[in-house]
Amino acid sequence: MIWLLLVILLIVAIVAISRSGKKSKIEIEKLTTEIKKNHEPQSPSSVSDELVKLKKLLDDGIINQEEFDTQKKKLLNS
Repeated sequence: MIWLLLVILLIVAIVAISRSGKKSKIEIEKLTTEIKKNHEPQSPSSVSDELVKLKKLLDDGIINQEEFDTQKKKLLNS
């Protein structure tokens, strides 16, 4: 009886471990997709939209001129 219980627990553990591996693979694929998406060149309209947002942050005092210039340079070079 005890052996049967141990075998069942072993099977449950193996299934749980295999499922966690599959979940990790899916999460890695999602992260990889997001990273690739974020490193794609932006369209001119999205760059201008981002510049408008940055300018608003500057005008509202959330970021300073140096931060604005740094982010602007990154956007224009992408």
